[in-house]
Amino acid sequence: MRATVRVVTVLVLVLSLGLHWAFLQTIAWTGMIISYSRDASFSEAVSKTFDGEHPCPMCKVIKKARAEEKDQQQKQQVKPGSKMDLGLVWQCTPFHFSSEREKISSPNTDASIRSYEPPKPRPRTA
Repeated sequence: MRATVRVVTVLVLVLSLGLHWAFLQTIAWTGMIISYSRDASFSEAVSKTFDGEHPCPMCKVIKKARAEEKDQQQKQQVKPGSKMDLGLVWQCTPFHFSSEREKISSPNTDASIRSYEPPKPRPRTA
């Protein structure tokens, strides 16, 4: 059960920080380096991967999705000076005080007082 909670917590944190895009982009770059290195040297494959002129289909999808996510976040942000609709607000029902004060009962003075002393030496396990 603890392991499941930890995994879910890590996944929520990863998604909230946007690290899933970095993970997917890393996978796309790795695939691009592998595919480009089949036809050319490794250094040429790396330069082709990161030059931005030869994006793979996965890179295009990631770029588009990140842009959509950013636009959505900007729409959700509250602009300064705009009013926020807080929805329903809890309203307190009015409290009516009665004109007659109820008597507060006094503490019971007839209670018995302890007439014996605690045992000596005091017990160590209680």
